[in-house]
Amino acid sequence: MRRRAFLGLLALAAGCGTPAARLSRLSLLAEGGAADSFARSLRSVIEAGRLTKVDLAEVSSLTSMSGVGRRDGPELIEAQVMVAGPALVAEAAADHTGHVLARTTPLARLVGEWEVLVASPRSRFRTFDAFAEALRRDPAELQVAGRAVGGPDHVLFGLVAQGLGMDVRLLSYAAYADAEQVVSALVDARIAVGVGGLRDLAAPIRAGTLRPLAVSAKDRVPGVDAPTLIESGVRLEYADWRGLVGAAGLGDADRAALRDLCRTVAAAPDWRRSDWVPMHLEGDDFARWLEAEVARTRAVLADLGTL
Repeated sequence: MRRRAFLGLLALAAGCGTPAARLSRLSLLAEGGAADSFARSLRSVIEAGRLTKVDLAEVSSLTSMSGVGRRDGPELIEAQVMVAGPALVAEAAADHTGHVLARTTPLARLVGEWEVLVASPRSRFRTFDAFAEALRRDPAELQVAGRAVGGPDHVLFGLVAQGLGMDVRLLSYAAYADAEQVVSALVDARIAVGVGGLRDLAAPIRAGTLRPLAVSAKDRVPGVDAPTLIESGVRLEYADWRGLVGAAGLGDADRAALRDLCRTVAAAPDWRRSDWVPMHLEGDDFARWLEAEVARTRAVLADLGTL
């Protein structure tokens, strides 16, 4: 399975157990795309709210969770924190030894975006029910597209098929580099249905370039004229989320300080005005949710043949 790069956040404290408000430096590492967008949003919230002094570090990339918990840099890192999301879940799902999650201390899920299934206005699929019926009839013939294999779009497609009681191994999925290419393929009728994040697809939906069929939120999304998957008979809620996890060896004081920082960021007005959906979940609740998310992702990725 193709691995997505992770976005990392290294929090360098002035001393062991230093309160979150006195963190002296944040170094942002991002791969681009949604990761860069989240990094910018997070940095903007921290700077606007003056939650901490920020020394903007050089941006670099991280390709796996192998660096979590290691402190071999030139400076003593009092707390090391990785920004997690579906990429972390997919990495953990593929790691049957359990080492990925064993190297982390879940801190908080902060935000996310809902996914949406879309079609061209000229498509024969005017509703999700019509799409579901065609998918059941001939899943191999009906090509659905989204971003990377094993990524949130692909996982959601597999989960939808599971929810419809289908054999996920028969699905046909086309992976594109970004949402813009997915939109182009839909408009050109090269694919039947697309899957993607609402942050990318909201504009073409508003413009009438795409027709939304269903959203993956628990409740209907304002401004999107489409039912939820739950309303459509698929008992499923799914988001492309972002949160923070720390190294496994975090001390109690550092863990408490970082969770406090998460709460402060989650409550910041600037954060709530961004185009990310608040999805705050912290501590043990987040740890249990993360474990369950890894389990269902592992199951669907195995059925999709990507593990």
